[in-house]
Amino acid sequence: MTRKNNQCRGNLLACVGLALVMVLGGCNSGTPPKSQPEGKAPLSPQALEHFRQGHRFLVDQKPDEALKEFQETVRLAPDSPLAYYWLGKAQLYRRDKEQAEKSFQKVLQLEPKNYHAMTMLGEIYSFDKVKLEQAQNYLHQALEESPDNLEAHFNLGRVYALKGEREKALTEFRFVFAREADFALYHFEMGRILEAWGQKQDALQNYRRALVLNPRFEVAGQAIKHLEEAPKDAAPAPATTPAGAQQPAKPQGSKPAR
Repeated sequence: MTRKNNQCRGNLLACVGLALVMVLGGCNSGTPPKSQPEGKAPLSPQALEHFRQGHRFLVDQKPDEALKEFQETVRLAPDSPLAYYWLGKAQLYRRDKEQAEKSFQKVLQLEPKNYHAMTMLGEIYSFDKVKLEQAQNYLHQALEESPDNLEAHFNLGRVYALKGEREKALTEFRFVFAREADFALYHFEMGRILEAWGQKQDALQNYRRALVLNPRFEVAGQAIKHLEEAPKDAAPAPATTPAGAQQPAKPQGSKPAR
């Protein structure tokens, strides 16, 4: 790999890493596509109350309190993939990727074809440059179980981008934006990737779209200011923008199950 490619890959890791920090830190980046994993083992009324309280704490951006509620849910429902899945999500909100990884692995022990857990493991591994192959494998497995899983497609696109496989990355991004055009974080992450590729004007359009979708998305505003104040002669000539990034195609067929 050339020095230039190494630098680009390092920039991409830094860019998408910021997005993960924002998500785990509770950044209000717009309403994501709906996704509700199913659990085979039902929750008892007592476990369900802790489960619901955990979600309320997540909405209120109280990760420590949410974690305690989901830990109690797992204690009361030790055979529930759903309980472990949300324990893993709470651990991610507290930026404890190691424990979250264990929770999602536990989900797969209880329910080997749980594509939600596969997607989350793929996302976690995608932020470690030495685990990109593992990330890709998990995301491929998730898509085998759920071909229209937008989160898995987007994360797979990021993995391909980090590996320098741009055409494959763009294919994944086109798929996502053709079906989900109104999620601010997708546009922000797309902007970060395009900026790392040197496509400053296309990145700027995605940042602006993210800010339109969520006016309180402060980091998007900062990214716009940074690019607008950059010397014009420092910006490379515009390159091809992923189809659907700014003018998404209309969804075809039924809306993907999320």
